Amino acid sequence: MRPSRPIATGLAGAFCCLLAGIALLPLAAGSAVAQTPQQRTGQGITLPGAGGVKQDTTQPVLFSADELSHDNELGIIVARGKVEMTQDQRTLMADVVSYNQRTNTATASGNVSILEPTGDVIFADYVELQEGLRDGFVRNVRMLMTDGGRMAGNDATRSNGNRTELDQGVYSPCVLCKTDPTRPPMWQIRAARVIHDQERKTVQYRDATMEIMGIPVAYTPYFSHPDPTVKRQSGFLAPTVGAKTDLGVFARVPYYFVISDSMDFTFEPIVTSQQGLVVGGELRQRLRNGFYEIGASATVADRTTGTKDAPVTSTDKFRGHVKGKARIDLDDTWRAGLDLARTTDKTYMRRYGYGSEESLTTRAFVEGFRGRSYADVSAYAFQGLRPEDRASRQPVVAPVANVHYLGEPNERGAYWSADANILNLMREDGTDSRRLSINGGWQMPWQSSLGDRYTFAATMRGDAYWANDLAVDAALGDASPTRDATTARLLPQLSVNWSYPWVRNDPGVQYLIEPVAMFAASPVLGRQNSVPNEDSLGFELNDVNIMRPNRFPGLDRFDSGQRVAYGLNLGAYLPGGMSVRTFIAQSYSLQENRAMPIGSGAEDKRSDIVGRFVVSPWEYLDLLYRFRLDKDNLAARRHEIGASGGPSWLKLYGSYIFLDAPPNEPVTGKREELGLGASARISQFWSLFGQSTIDLKNGGDVLDSTLGAKYEDDCLTVVISYRRTRTQDLDIEPSDAILVRLYFKNLGEFGLPRVDFL
Repeated sequence: MRPSRPIATGLAGAFCCLLAGIALLPLAAGSAVAQTPQQRTGQGITLPGAGGVKQDTTQPVLFSADELSHDNELGIIVARGKVEMTQDQRTLMADVVSYNQRTNTATASGNVSILEPTGDVIFADYVELQEGLRDGFVRNVRMLMTDGGRMAGNDATRSNGNRTELDQGVYSPCVLCKTDPTRPPMWQIRAARVIHDQERKTVQYRDATMEIMGIPVAYTPYFSHPDPTVKRQSGFLAPTVGAKTDLGVFARVPYYFVISDSMDFTFEPIVTSQQGLVVGGELRQRLRNGFYEIGASATVADRTTGTKDAPVTSTDKFRGHVKGKARIDLDDTWRAGLDLARTTDKTYMRRYGYGSEESLTTRAFVEGFRGRSYADVSAYAFQGLRPEDRASRQPVVAPVANVHYLGEPNERGAYWSADANILNLMREDGTDSRRLSINGGWQMPWQSSLGDRYTFAATMRGDAYWANDLAVDAALGDASPTRDATTARLLPQLSVNWSYPWVRNDPGVQYLIEPVAMFAASPVLGRQNSVPNEDSLGFELNDVNIMRPNRFPGLDRFDSGQRVAYGLNLGAYLPGGMSVRTFIAQSYSLQENRAMPIGSGAEDKRSDIVGRFVVSPWEYLDLLYRFRLDKDNLAARRHEIGASGGPSWLKLYGSYIFLDAPPNEPVTGKREELGLGASARISQFWSLFGQSTIDLKNGGDVLDSTLGAKYEDDCLTVVISYRRTRTQDLDIEPSDAILVRLYFKNLGEFGLPRVDFL
């Protein structure tokens, strides 16, 4: 969240401009006294500073009036009837404008209005300036600002050329009721006195009252904020108040500090009735060649360690977290960066609303971009937040370096590429490994005279590994004996991708039929047990990777052997963006790929069938269905369904996911969840929203649900939400939470709080 200046402060600054603009009128009138009393047009003149406001003395003044008179004996100049004056994009209009040359007093009366260069419009019944046009008086001042804000007051005075005081001021950005303008706005601020100090650049309110629908709800004897010339100023930001089962009643009251033009700090304490005080904040600075921001929090409260099955609870222990980000441009090619994320324990961030990640990653890096090439050197540290994660098994990677070169295509579109990788991975308990990988490749697209398209590719990769404490049989986990291993491998691969799109145009619809195929060939490697697997864990065959020559996401496992993949793209496209698209594919290997994980769908010669359906039958509905079916009996192995749509007043969305239990892994089990959500606008200002996640595997238990209502008009937003969570993890118990948020337009812009308990 970033603080912003309340737009209501524009009144005082605009009033100063009003006084200055009025001061220009008699001077302009003086330049036209030799003309006849008809419609007048003024010429360019030289103007002194007026009203304590610095003026551009080189700008011409243009004015017109129905009648202009000059009394030489009294020294009074009077312009009457549709008086209009413009200088430096500021326009003033009034019925009568007069200037007393002897007393140096200027007055304007009758429908006085001034249009500021910013677009703000000021209205008054009567304006009087004196004392060298530095001080003045305004009666019945009103102001309409460009953002819709409105300010009004009985009388306003200006003294010393830099201090403006408004009696009985009222401010509100709300639009008045069209049928009954006398009704009070949704909210407004009343103050006995409003003071704008241009020297201190502040606007102060004395005896201020906040009214909602005409009912006073809050009072303060003193309130201040920066004036329109100040973009940032220290002060309190809007608080957040709520209640949660495990925290009790809580309040977050942030305070914003301006340290310099390029640096600020937000102090964000959280007071809870059951867990005490949480102290947090975020420091930010914009540098000449980069930026950094770092946030942290800390408390002393109950803390649970151990595992989910055997938690250990201790009390009065320090808990906290830190998150940061920094980027520095070293030159036009290279930049350095840091991403920092650490916490004292596995549940702290979720309990206090600082994030719900399952793992935290800290990375320091230097990277360079030049032409079509890229290089980086990084160091990583990881922190697992799942109950089963052990700190001693978390890896530290220092360094890992990558170089990627992509050559320019020749006249046939063919190009060369080269990649290199160096990695050093260490653990306190577990496998340590070093890796060197170098890969070179060539690729060329080609289209035949029949219209079918080919992409030919050839790669040669060489890897070398040095590993300590490598498990002899990874399937046994910690029970497997370990050994040290040094190995090297050479991985040549040839591949070709083919597609043959057929298109048919009928009235109102276009059809696509596109068979696709891929063939890849390389030496057979077997299980690759002598190579540690760090970056290719959790592989599963899907509609995205099935047509790739190497389906593994990382370097530690290689998709060896000879394999063909075949599939079909179908589509029907209608006017207005409506369409139906389908993709289905399968692969066949000439030999079993023993490197493929059991249950991935690609462990046998003939793979499972994967595909997707994307349906947009009309502008208010989108459907996505992704699947993996057993190759033998078409039994479901994975289903993912997503749907969203509805008109603007009713939005519905839903998701369904089904994951079959991997063979020989009964602990993982099946996963089947249903997600539902909706938002509905029930009136011009009111809307309802809700969402729920249901565990279908366990009889339809509701894992979490949220219900809420939102009121939003032109000047006020109120969000009331309730959430129930039924998940349990160490000291995270099932909980209920309620939160009320208020957003007053122009009293600073406040997004959703960074600390979000819902």
